[in-house]
Amino acid sequence: MIDFRLLRHFSYFLAVADERHFGKAAERLGMSQPPLSQQIQALEQALGVRLFDRSRQGVRLTREGAALLAPVRHFMEHAQRLQQAVTDARLGRNDVVTVGAINSALFDIMPRLMEVAKQRYSDLALTMKEMKTADALAAVQSGDIDLAFTRYDDRASSLEVRPIVSDHLVLVLPANHRLTKLSRVPLHELADENFVLFPRRSSPSFFDQIIAACRQAGFSPHIAYDVSSVVSQIAFVGCGVAIGMVPSRSMRFGGADVVFRPLQETIDVISIAAAWNPKRRQELVPALVSIAAQIGANREALPLPAELSA
Repeated sequence: MIDFRLLRHFSYFLAVADERHFGKAAERLGMSQPPLSQQIQALEQALGVRLFDRSRQGVRLTREGAALLAPVRHFMEHAQRLQQAVTDARLGRNDVVTVGAINSALFDIMPRLMEVAKQRYSDLALTMKEMKTADALAAVQSGDIDLAFTRYDDRASSLEVRPIVSDHLVLVLPANHRLTKLSRVPLHELADENFVLFPRRSSPSFFDQIIAACRQAGFSPHIAYDVSSVVSQIAFVGCGVAIGMVPSRSMRFGGADVVFRPLQETIDVISIAAAWNPKRRQELVPALVSIAAQIGANREALPLPAELSA
């Protein structure tokens, strides 16, 4: 039997760990602070460890609490999947597929995929979660998820990998950067710049294409920051600390603090790929990948604004 009291206590623990404050955690949970404190004390007594150090400034995890944080998060994710599976079974949904997706795939692929899948497969329960590329590929390999939409990674030899969205890179600059005066920017102009990029472990093929293009232009880029998403990449550029190269479809995430410019050289990339484990027999996964490929093919890279395309 599932001890639902334990699940509730763990959700309280995660809220306090995230907020580092009992009052803020209680507000997030929709309860008052005294009962939350009592529930955390009850959990500490049940586990036999102290989870938080308390002070007037707030709370911080103890050594034991920090050690438990990641396993509890993982446990709660599985518990949520179990709850969803029970709901799906009750509603007669026999096929369950769990998808992990990077944030650009959540914008570009998942909305339409969810819509089409619901229309074609009435018994399908399609659940999704946001994941980094490396985490999603590992989760597909272990069987924690069934399908991943990630950056392209040709090292995943044990997985089936299929390109979904192709694009080309554009330059993203701080709004006051000297290169914004150019309509197209040659790569060699970037030799002395600080870059913010994805780390190579996140997507070796994507990373290596950028490095190779820069070296062909006569320099090795100085990578000052690495980040886990395009949104973060653009945000760092907006802070004025670096420049970046992003797929053209990512221009939608820009604001007043950044300016996009086309590169003089063309760098084509696979911005989203599907990955799944062929050893796991799930008939609907290849069908979902085919649907995603059709969606990707119909969503070509966003055109540059007219003033930038000259």
